[in-house]
Amino acid sequence: MICSGKYKLDLLFVNFNQDFSCIAVGTVDGYKIFNVEPFGLTYSSQSNGGVGIVEMLFSTSLVSTVGSGDNNSTQRKLFINNIKTNMTICDLNFVTAILSVKMNKKRIVVIMETKIHIYDINNMKLLETRETAPNPKGLCALSPSNNNYIVYPASTSNGNILVMDICTLETVNLIQAHKSQISSLAINKDGTLLATASDKGTVIRVYTLPNANKSIQFRRGTTAAIIHSMTFSYDSKFLTVCSDKETIHIFKVDFNDSQNYYSGGSGSGTTNGGNYSPTSSTTMVSKLNSYLPEMFSQVWDPIRDFARIKIPQGIPSICALSQNNKTAMVLTAEGLFLQYHFDEQIGGDLKLAAEHSFMESQNDIVTASLLNNNQPPFQQQPQQQQL
Repeated sequence: MICSGKYKLDLLFVNFNQDFSCIAVGTVDGYKIFNVEPFGLTYSSQSNGGVGIVEMLFSTSLVSTVGSGDNNSTQRKLFINNIKTNMTICDLNFVTAILSVKMNKKRIVVIMETKIHIYDINNMKLLETRETAPNPKGLCALSPSNNNYIVYPASTSNGNILVMDICTLETVNLIQAHKSQISSLAINKDGTLLATASDKGTVIRVYTLPNANKSIQFRRGTTAAIIHSMTFSYDSKFLTVCSDKETIHIFKVDFNDSQNYYSGGSGSGTTNGGNYSPTSSTTMVSKLNSYLPEMFSQVWDPIRDFARIKIPQGIPSICALSQNNKTAMVLTAEGLFLQYHFDEQIGGDLKLAAEHSFMESQNDIVTASLLNNNQPPFQQQPQQQQL
């Protein structure tokens, strides 16, 4: 999540790693890595400028960083760092600004406004540069492991999403997810589920990958909202949704619940596999909704969140569940790490259990000792590449 120092003066970026065991923080003078449980600083790096993007590879010592464009740093250079040896393994120069970086154990994906560059993570060989529709927010999601799918908006005029296999470098589907343009995307750990939201922010949809032959939908609310982030739980049973409203929603992802089936109305569907055939009762509701004005249609659908968290309205945030689903963890653009008790059988309004600040001064000597060494056998020496 890019913060740009708007809500906390020195905070430029914050995000979880792929398995929610670490927190990556970019600041005006470097970047930091925190352990989640127990909470604590494990690595800190000072630089001559701001760091606007920090992407970890699970809990390995491989970390990608991009400057913020301020204080002598550039948004057009990607650094691949080994934080255990404090060395820059590789740096790549680009013509335009880097908007997002995604990594898994096979690929590094660099997202620009109109291009996506795909690299082999083992040797940093450029495999493909793909032209895209204008994507000024750098919206993109990459499956962390197993199925190697990447998804990104296919258009600025509608909610179509392209699904690409980054191993074969082939486009495998075009999902017609929403009528209006996409505002947020998320893929689960196994690369089998895709969550989508449009710029209206009222309805969240979850599709199976790659064919999208099953889909369910959730109602976030009846008023428009900016979706800041969406995250699947480690076991894919839950989906967290953060917006500019005061409520963080946690939905239960259950394809066996016929009330949540999305019938493919409102101009949504897929190019492959068709839509899931809903039950007769759900079909009836969908038909009735099609005859009602939008506001009545929205009220007709029940609120579907399983649990919720209240935070100050308007503050960008990211929410994730711990791997055992016992704690809901929230990162805010104000520099706070909040932990809430979560019971996957009860849900409801969650109570705050602990609050930490990852922007407070920490004088302890830190190392990368809490990070493991299970990273790709990347041996390339520092280099520069102009793209």
